[in-house]
Amino acid sequence: MLDDREMINGFDESDREDVVEIETESEYHKVDDLDATSVEQIGIDASDDVDSGSSDVDVIDVTSNYVHDVGDSEIQSSKRGNSPYPLANDFDNLPQRMMKPIPDYPVVASSHFVWEIKDWASARKENKLVSPTFECGGYHWDILLFPKGNSDALSLYVEPHPRVEHDGKENPDWYVCAQFTLDVWNPSHPASHYPSASSHRFNRNETDWGFSSFLYSRDLTSTSKVGQPHPILENNQLNITAFIRVIDDSSTGVLWSNFANYDSKVKTGYVGLNNQGATCYLNSLLQSYYTTRVFKNLVCQIPTDEHAIAEAANKSSKAVALALQRIFYLMQSSSEPVGTMELTKSFGWDSGEAFTQHDVQELNRVLMDKLESAMKGSRVENKLNDIFVGKMKSFIKCVDVPYESSRVEDFWDIQLNVKGFNNLEESFRNYIEIEMLNGENKYQAGEEFGYQDAKKGVVFETFPPVLHLQLKRFEYDFMVDDLVKIDDFYEFPDTIDLRPYLDDELAEDVKSQNWRYKLHGVLVHQGSISNGHYYAMIKPEASSDTWLRFDDDKVWKVTPSQVFKENFGAADLSPQEMRLLTRMEQNEFIIRKATSAYMLVYYRESELPAILPQSLATVPDHVSGQIERERQEYADIEKAKRDALYYLHVKIVTIDNFTYYDGFDVCPDPTKSKEYDPEIFDSRAYSSTIKIRKDAPFFTLYKLVAKSLGYIQAQDCSDDEDNASLDMNLTSDSVKSLLSLPFSMMVMKQRNNRTNRPDSTIPEELFNESVNQIYNKCFRRKHDELAFFVCEKRKDLKNIVASKAVADSKELSLEDISDLIIKNSSVQLDVLSDDLITLFVKYFDPVSDKVRGLTFVTMSKNLPVSLIIPDIARILGMDAEASLEIFEEISRLKIEPVDTNLTLEKSELGTGDILVAQKANLNSTASTIFKRGNLQNYYRFLLTRLHIKVKPCKVSEDEEDGDFVAEENISQDEVDLNESSVEAKEVKQAKELSKSFDLWVSTTYTYQELASCIAHEIGDVDPSYLRLFVINDHGARLPLSSHTSLSQIFTRQVAVSSISQFEYEILNITLSEYENMKAIKLYWLESIYLEQLFDMLVPQTSPVSVLVDKLVQKLQLPLEKHSGLLVWASQDNKYVDLVKFDRPIEDISDDVEVYCAYLPAEVETLVSHDMFKRYAEPITTDGSEIADPMLKTEFDKVRKFSKLLNIVPVFHFHKSTTYTHSKPFVFAVFPEEPYEETRERLRKKLGLGTPAFEKVRIALADLNDKGRYLDVEKPGFNLLEEISKFDSHVSLALDHRDRNPKRTNAYDKGISIG
Repeated sequence: MLDDREMINGFDESDREDVVEIETESEYHKVDDLDATSVEQIGIDASDDVDSGSSDVDVIDVTSNYVHDVGDSEIQSSKRGNSPYPLANDFDNLPQRMMKPIPDYPVVASSHFVWEIKDWASARKENKLVSPTFECGGYHWDILLFPKGNSDALSLYVEPHPRVEHDGKENPDWYVCAQFTLDVWNPSHPASHYPSASSHRFNRNETDWGFSSFLYSRDLTSTSKVGQPHPILENNQLNITAFIRVIDDSSTGVLWSNFANYDSKVKTGYVGLNNQGATCYLNSLLQSYYTTRVFKNLVCQIPTDEHAIAEAANKSSKAVALALQRIFYLMQSSSEPVGTMELTKSFGWDSGEAFTQHDVQELNRVLMDKLESAMKGSRVENKLNDIFVGKMKSFIKCVDVPYESSRVEDFWDIQLNVKGFNNLEESFRNYIEIEMLNGENKYQAGEEFGYQDAKKGVVFETFPPVLHLQLKRFEYDFMVDDLVKIDDFYEFPDTIDLRPYLDDELAEDVKSQNWRYKLHGVLVHQGSISNGHYYAMIKPEASSDTWLRFDDDKVWKVTPSQVFKENFGAADLSPQEMRLLTRMEQNEFIIRKATSAYMLVYYRESELPAILPQSLATVPDHVSGQIERERQEYADIEKAKRDALYYLHVKIVTIDNFTYYDGFDVCPDPTKSKEYDPEIFDSRAYSSTIKIRKDAPFFTLYKLVAKSLGYIQAQDCSDDEDNASLDMNLTSDSVKSLLSLPFSMMVMKQRNNRTNRPDSTIPEELFNESVNQIYNKCFRRKHDELAFFVCEKRKDLKNIVASKAVADSKELSLEDISDLIIKNSSVQLDVLSDDLITLFVKYFDPVSDKVRGLTFVTMSKNLPVSLIIPDIARILGMDAEASLEIFEEISRLKIEPVDTNLTLEKSELGTGDILVAQKANLNSTASTIFKRGNLQNYYRFLLTRLHIKVKPCKVSEDEEDGDFVAEENISQDEVDLNESSVEAKEVKQAKELSKSFDLWVSTTYTYQELASCIAHEIGDVDPSYLRLFVINDHGARLPLSSHTSLSQIFTRQVAVSSISQFEYEILNITLSEYENMKAIKLYWLESIYLEQLFDMLVPQTSPVSVLVDKLVQKLQLPLEKHSGLLVWASQDNKYVDLVKFDRPIEDISDDVEVYCAYLPAEVETLVSHDMFKRYAEPITTDGSEIADPMLKTEFDKVRKFSKLLNIVPVFHFHKSTTYTHSKPFVFAVFPEEPYEETRERLRKKLGLGTPAFEKVRIALADLNDKGRYLDVEKPGFNLLEEISKFDSHVSLALDHRDRNPKRTNAYDKGISIG
């Protein structure tokens, strides 16, 4: 059956030996080249049964919403359509029916070839048949026939043969794009035929393409298959026609490409972005911004160096800017797709969130918000507005009276309706369409005009240079209660004039400007609401019409039809219309329906040179430098991996390293990650490395070491590791000469206590072994590095003392001692014995307050330890009789004294052990934070040391803590500088750097010890006035309590390579006094919906009046208002209690919110009943200082009804009293007051307009939230009378929606239509 055909990739060329050529009478007709523009543009009809070649349209998961489910018979009918195919010998019309033109791709050549098979029975016996060759488009073509193809089905293919170049060889990069149709037909009755079409990009990897199951053998003799009286096969004969149409794809170079080995950078000059899983939405937006070069230039100018990030109030914003700079630099300099994980992490998204599909508009808001925050204080602050922000005016204008209300606001993008509109112009016209407010929907034009007929609408004041149009392809459908995608057909132009949508009242010189915009970006969504794919079509140059498709990690050229027509979406088709389409046309329709633009990027024509400048800003040097270093590190790692196959890196430790080393063991050990850092020790303490071939003999390594030590000349030892094998056969004289050199090489091994010490010497019999064999025999490869300690006899302790180079008169510094050891060249003593052991000697220097290596000593294990003390004293420049104590450095945790009267053997000392000497009686010296005093304290500090970086903490004037920070001394020169000037910023930066320092402390320090260390570095500061902060990994500043110790924050041993960040404040009170403060959040209410929040810090034992003192000072509240201040508390948005001014701060619960407002009437009521004492006495007794007429009226009424306690608590709710919101307050009510006056007072208290207040329903509720709504329309209604009807305390409850403005994103200004 037709619908069961499958495709496979073409057969292998190795099968050609089975091909049998059949003599046939063949027809060959060549058709002249066709003009592609003369062919009707109706798309491609390629059978879905073709081999799985690539297309430049992605395969997507589409639903069956648009496809009518048809049975087999219907498929057969629809496959043929309502009209039959042209006859098989109608060589002009049949290919036109089968192979539809491809928009924007011209036809190079077209031809057909008829292969006549006269003896089908004979042909059926063969496995493979090849037709005679025919020519089309400069290529020679064959038809390949497999009579016994796939499950008794015919397999048919076409195969081009590449051109032969002048050198007689074919071009390895050859390809040809072609549409083709294969038709099997009855020579006598051409109406009986069976055609199928396909297309392919032929190349050396895919030389043939076609149908693996073209037609079953039984169908050749079936009349029902072709719907004709005669079958295809009659009289043992049939014909096969191949129609070939060669297509020119030079405009894009990727027609039907599978993108194997495709290089986006070479073909387009751009690279793609890797998809993290579902970040195609991010990639498409980033590519749009990257090609908007003015935006890229701005991003490159954002300060993102370490100082800028450290100084930033919002460090996450700087992290986003830095990540974006890195991505832009990589996109510019890399030839491979770039990753975006660093950027998504800077958003605060983990890998799971990055894998979740986000909306592009949501991402756009996050990105722009972060970038604007990062630009604050820099020379590019607010520059984003110049690129992306326009202005629009929303207005309401009365028809019959001169009253208009309007508001001009910014917009970052415009959201346009798609549903119900055909194109962009219609959506814009809909956007500015006037809405009439009349009838029951009249507009309240203030007290003067009342309700009036009015026009409501929006117009644009200006459009930005880069205009983002969000097409509302995704909308909420109330019928299905879910989001749906709007796939309707919707056109957008290449150029649009936006002048008609500007405000008519704009100045003529503004309206007469060029408001034409050119399309430069189309962001596309392909798929359904639940799944799909994003990509971008972008025109990156103003001077070129070349469009590129940025699709994750690939970038390629596209045609205008692919940019416009293929992204318009499609109108719905009825099931009847769907049946009229071929199956391939149905698939094309489904893809076209699911593929639509959702965001358009237009550039203003007159601004194109500024939007796409030729000169590009470079990313900051620290960004490019870091990336280049990372690339070099990666290259080094890759090289090391390759070298690891053939080479070994041998670590060589010498006494020169040991004598400058002041840590554990004998040298810095990179395998001890917590103790190693390439910079914290003296540079001379680090070992060297020799690279050598694995198969080189140990002699070669020994010679290289001898050369590095200066024992042999350079010409006696080759530096070329590849020539190391020349030493494989050394003469006996050469061996004797090498072995006579005065040094030996000891294996460095990890001990069970995790120390790394020199062990045994490499014996002479192993010198002919390869270095790799030595590694296997002498080391434990799982634990040990390939490292050797070089023992030079001239640097043995006894030889140094015997050389008489030591001073007898004065004690030497550690530097002098190191020079003495290194420069000694005399070998006075050469101890020969079978019981020798080699020990290493260190010394604790009380002057430098550290332990440092001296040298080694080789002696018999039967000698007492005391014998080496005089030699140690001599080398230190002391008298030989000087009293020294000896300790053994057993491990990092174990430093034990040694009984010097015992022999080395009885002291359990062996080769590689370390002895540490110090002057006698130092252990009685008390350790301080500034001086360790003895070696045991030093080793304890060495184990727990912590590297910290300390800098002053910047306190904002708005922060309450700032009241308790000591003022900084500022010179007159600094006062004279302009704060925003570059010089002022440099002076400020220099001062901050001068107050920053590095410090080594111990993780065992208490807060007081740490503060003392920092105060000592700052100088002239009392530690008790220091407040310290630790900065966590996210940049958050965490204050330290005075009862905190560093052991509560850090583990006992912290990696020395890490630097912990600390900050300090110098307070004007002691820290203990500061910690006795309590933080209070105090709301100042101008009206109930106009608030200011202050974070106050006051002593816990102080009264509330101190809190109000600070508030009055911050607000600079006029003196006449002091007497009318009222403070109250609430919980869960309900009034709790009055807060009296003499109440202690510590009595205020942490669970309540505290409010303060100017309420003179309420205060007068409370004072008159002796329930409250004023914050301050009034200036007058009659309230004449009250400026607000409404408040003055309230005050006068209170004085009139002074004997009545007439204050009621008020709270807000919506529908249910369980949902409370907004700020509660207290309200004065009066007898005999008409409700109209009560309502007006309440409205003004709330700060609401009349229309808004009319939507508020008023109720009374008791303490159990039981109550009722009030009939305020009842004649003679009085609120106080209604309150008096309740037996218990009641509150006034206002039922309305929450009107508190939510904290919104500064960029959440997209304009919605409808």
